[in-house]
Amino acid sequence: MDKRRDPKAQERAPEQAEPSPIDEEELDEGEEGEEDEELAPTVVLGRFGDLRGFADAALVKKYAERPIWFLIEDDADLMELFVRHPEKPAPRAAAEALLGVLRSFAAAESEALQGVLGPTDQIGFGYHENASFDDVVSSFEDDGFEVAFALYEGKVVPEDEDDE
Repeated sequence: MDKRRDPKAQERAPEQAEPSPIDEEELDEGEEGEEDEELAPTVVLGRFGDLRGFADAALVKKYAERPIWFLIEDDADLMELFVRHPEKPAPRAAAEALLGVLRSFAAAESEALQGVLGPTDQIGFGYHENASFDDVVSSFEDDGFEVAFALYEGKVVPEDEDDE
C-alpha cells in the first residue's frame, strides 16, 4: 500500500520525482546498434583462385576471378546478392565442378571456417557466375554481414587481431 495515500501510515513516504518520458527513438537506436554489433553474421569472401593448391590447377586458373563465399547456412536467408545481381545460367558441368570444390573445401576446412564464422553444423557456400568481386563484397555488407577475407592458397587464414 502506498504510504502517501494511507492516512493511518506512521511514516511519510519520500516524495518521488515524476519519471521523465523515455525518448523512444533514442531507445530504439541504442538497442538496434548494440544488437547489430553482437549479432552481425560473418561471411568469408574470396575468389576461386584463392583455393589454389586445393583444387585442380586448370579449374582454378579458368575460374580464378569468380567470387566465392562461405557462411553459416542459417544466415544464407539474409543474403540478397542474387536479387541485386541476377545470375546468368551457368553450364551445368562447370557449376557442379565449382560447387564440388567449394563443398570439399568447406568439409576439409570446417574447423578453421568455424573459427571465423562461429560454431555451426552447416556451412553454406557459393559463387557468382558474373558479378564482380567488389559487387559481391558490397552486397554482403549491405545485407549486414561482417566480411572476412581469410582465404589464402587453399587454407583459411584468419586475420590476426593484433594487425587491426
